[in-house]
Amino acid sequence: MVTKDIICITCPQGCIIKVTGDPAKGEITSCEGFKCKRGKVYAENEFIRPLRILTTSVKTEGAVVPLLPVRTSAPIPKEMQIEAMAEVKKLTVKAPMKPGDVIVADFMGTGADLVASGSL
Repeated sequence: MVTKDIICITCPQGCIIKVTGDPAKGEITSCEGFKCKRGKVYAENEFIRPLRILTTSVKTEGAVVPLLPVRTSAPIPKEMQIEAMAEVKKLTVKAPMKPGDVIVADFMGTGADLVASGSL
């Protein structure tokens, strides 16, 4: 059994939520300290499988600026962040690009697309 204190980031209150269970099995036995349902959902997800939006930049070719800001269209598993950065490092994009343009669909099999956050 594991107990973690998770600081909720869904609103400015920053509740400290104590979650107990077995994250490897995806089991939660107790969740205390949240002040709203969103906080409970956030803490449970963070305990079992933390997700993050990847924000970074990609090299450009034939553009005035050397880098294009990009992000994933949805959160991806936190444990994949380092591997994802290594994959992004291999990419180069060409102009024109606008915010929302898909650079890599289903990035690394996560279901999230890697999309442009800026323009070229």
